[in-house]
Amino acid sequence: MCAGDVQLKLVNAVKDDPEETSLSGLAGGCCFDFNRVSEHLFIVGTEEGKIHKCSKAYSGQYLETYVGHHLAVYTIRWNPFHAGVFISCSADWTVKLWNQKDQQAAWSFHSVDLADVVHDIAWSPTNATVFASVTGDGRIEIWDLQHSTIDPVIRAFSAGGGAGAAAAAPTNTPPPPPGKARG
Repeated sequence: MCAGDVQLKLVNAVKDDPEETSLSGLAGGCCFDFNRVSEHLFIVGTEEGKIHKCSKAYSGQYLETYVGHHLAVYTIRWNPFHAGVFISCSADWTVKLWNQKDQQAAWSFHSVDLADVVHDIAWSPTNATVFASVTGDGRIEIWDLQHSTIDPVIRAFSAGGGAGAAAAAPTNTPPPPPGKARG
């Protein structure tokens, strides 16, 4: 183990040893993010779809476990304006919005025509209700929660569904044909 590594143990479980319970079948962490206000707090997304809130001060256990994704959590981000709010994205094709006080997601976002993983997410640095997501089929979606929680306000598709120039498309318009994208 390296200096600074954190060992976690399961709490609220049936215990043989009253002082400690080891984690069996522990899924690996895929992503993490530190809270900007409470710098000792961080959240970890796992390959089994769970999110754990942890603390550098209590490194032996999870503070909270959030359940909502069915597959690996690829990215997790605290909201830069609201210290108790975070978003996560997953291989289960969804983005979820969480309040750290609730173990279930407050909102789940999924484009109707999306049939691929959501690889990454990021909050707007200037607006608390805007975030972007990047998907496996080559699209970028911009969501504004003040405008809609059902559809992204902007979708941009990359040429050919892979790396390349992107063309902005209104949310109810299919992607441009390959080779016709304007960037």
